[in-house]
Amino acid sequence: MRAAALFWLLLVLAAALYLGWRLHEGLRFRTDLLALLPREAQDADAQHANDVVTAALSRQVMIMVGGPDRDQTRAAATAIAAALTQPKLMELTTDSFGKDRLRRIGELYFPYRRGLLSAQDRQSLLEGKPEAVSLRALSQIYGLVGMADAKLLQRDPYLLLPDFLTHLPVPLSRLSLDDGLLALRDGGDYWILLAGQITGDPYALAFQAAFGDALDDAVAAQRQAHADLQVLRLGAVFFAKAGAEQAMGETSTIGLVSVLGTVLLVLAIFRAVRPLGLTLVAIGTGVLVSLSACLLLFGELHVLALLFGVSLIGVAVDYSLQYLSEIFALEGGAPRERLRRVWLGITLATATVAIGYLTMFLAPFPGLHQIAALAAIGLAASWATVMLWLPALDHSRRPRHGERVLSWAGAFLGWWLRPRSPWWGWGGAALLLLIAVGGWVRFHPDDDVRRMQSLSGPLMAEQDRIQQLTGATGGTQFFLVEAADDESALQTEEALIDRLGPLLAEGALAGFQAPAQYVPSAARQRQNRELVHRELDGPLLAQHLGQLGLDQVEPPPAEDAAFLTLDQAVAKEGALGFLGSLLLTGGKGALHVVKLDGVARPDALAGAAQGLAGVRLIDPAGDFSQLLAKYRHRALGLLALSAALMTPLLIWRYGWKTAPRVIAPPLLAVLLAPALRAWFGAGFTFFDGMALVLVLSVGVDYSIFLAETSAQRQRVTMLAVAMAAATALLSFGLLALSSVQAVHAFGTTMLIGILLAFLFSPLARTARPRPEPSR
Repeated sequence: MRAAALFWLLLVLAAALYLGWRLHEGLRFRTDLLALLPREAQDADAQHANDVVTAALSRQVMIMVGGPDRDQTRAAATAIAAALTQPKLMELTTDSFGKDRLRRIGELYFPYRRGLLSAQDRQSLLEGKPEAVSLRALSQIYGLVGMADAKLLQRDPYLLLPDFLTHLPVPLSRLSLDDGLLALRDGGDYWILLAGQITGDPYALAFQAAFGDALDDAVAAQRQAHADLQVLRLGAVFFAKAGAEQAMGETSTIGLVSVLGTVLLVLAIFRAVRPLGLTLVAIGTGVLVSLSACLLLFGELHVLALLFGVSLIGVAVDYSLQYLSEIFALEGGAPRERLRRVWLGITLATATVAIGYLTMFLAPFPGLHQIAALAAIGLAASWATVMLWLPALDHSRRPRHGERVLSWAGAFLGWWLRPRSPWWGWGGAALLLLIAVGGWVRFHPDDDVRRMQSLSGPLMAEQDRIQQLTGATGGTQFFLVEAADDESALQTEEALIDRLGPLLAEGALAGFQAPAQYVPSAARQRQNRELVHRELDGPLLAQHLGQLGLDQVEPPPAEDAAFLTLDQAVAKEGALGFLGSLLLTGGKGALHVVKLDGVARPDALAGAAQGLAGVRLIDPAGDFSQLLAKYRHRALGLLALSAALMTPLLIWRYGWKTAPRVIAPPLLAVLLAPALRAWFGAGFTFFDGMALVLVLSVGVDYSIFLAETSAQRQRVTMLAVAMAAATALLSFGLLALSSVQAVHAFGTTMLIGILLAFLFSPLARTARPRPEPSR
């Protein structure tokens, strides 16, 4: 035993040294909620597109700087932009809307102008109405603001290219170019948009801190000079930072309250410092070893896994309390003797809870894997500490107030032992059945991933204000177009665009961006050239030139002239480099993305893709919600699996006849907890299902403790179970106060389930271990 204790000491010291080294190097925490979700998709291309688009969206940042004075606002915006770009925290895209970029856009498109038609001009020519194109051009030329000179008209007399450029998608419809910056007037305020991509991981705590500090310092400095300056921000990095701060704050609060509650409970019951010290040794060792092991296994931790992991305190303390409570037993005994009386019950309880946690590894949720590892390793470490260290460190004697403390536990146990008439039992069963049936009638699942987290209220208000100012609409849905090559993909997009036009007019969506809008397919460009030659280069041209006062125009390009290609458009330093985010690499052919803005009717959009080969509507939030629904069912399967894995252990120990008495209390808790939640209108989520797995495991703990005790020691064991339930409620129950919906659901179900498992635990007192065979 001494050798084992020494070996365990060396392992704990190694874990402490590793954890200290990782703390010195700087721990990495993940903060994105979607990292907790399963990596499962119907095909690799859809998952790849989802990952690329989601990553691109998560790195986008919009900062609006506003004030009453134009010059002061421009100076402040320029200073804020410099504070973010000089340390290379952000790359601006709105600083490239100057004359140089407009010139490069013109240089890119102009040689191919006869093949580039706006949808309106193309429709007019297809319908044989070239006069409409001529009239449109004349109205633009002779309008209040002339937009062409003689040189341009000789090369593009119908202004086909300007009209094409005018009708390209403009997501930020309210903004206009003002001396190289995108700006607008709203009431008495002048606003400037700073938009771009951050250069780091938006969900890494270190980058969040660096970017947030740089922005806050820059804004504070500008507000000292301009007190009325307004700054609005929008981006995943801001929401992730707020969520991480909230989660870390909740982790600290819950951990502190849980530890303080445990300390006060132990002091109140034992009225001595030594039992408290032994309890903290068991808890501390479990937390230390589990954190070190998980950092070694995963390299980093998710903040929500850490938040769930704090609840480990409520279970790890069970084994030390079970051992320490033996000090109240009348037979007393030396520490080794007290351990001998409870070691098998503690070991069985550790095994059953570990089974519950380890079943989480069967769900492909990275976050749950971390939670499972934290808990299972921590429980094993606490068990080893109780077995190997506590008897050697314990020199406690039976306290004088022991009988008074046992009387409290005996009072609760006595309620179950008190003789009652048969109608009492039947009445209680009927009441429980009524609660269960009523709750299950109100039962409903809730798999919406958007309700899994709580978004910052102030940031949501800033997002709404930015969207109101810019005319932008948020959205994560998109079409994925898969084809053999870019040309085929562009042709498919053009068919899709024809279907989206009516939906745009009906308000089913606010807008969209497709590569084919900026670079038509070669087939479309060829057809457009033919339309221009047939409809506009005929007799109408002479009439049109006469109205312009021109004698001749530049001859059209040769029939075999090259067409504009996507490679030219997205070339490095090209005028349309942003199109690169809509062209995905990977797969066997071309993968294009059609981004959607302001989707109001997803069903109508899904219908638009029907019949178009290689076109699929991708809805990340909807897909994740469907996955949550699938794994909600699997969670219930894991619950059944946990029960199936525990049952052989219970049968081996208690036999076929009395094993059901041990598992009955936690099963009742598992059945009633969702029903009670449903009474209050709460939906059943995947996280409720995983909480039930742990309710079963922890509840079996309480049953085993009572089944393993003798009649003379039932009050002692009941006291230990009561303290274990109290600490578990302090840990898991406090999760119910979390503002993160996933954590709240988990914590609430654990709170109700553990309370019920404790209340029903005396049902297991009549179960007895099988008699050991005579030697």
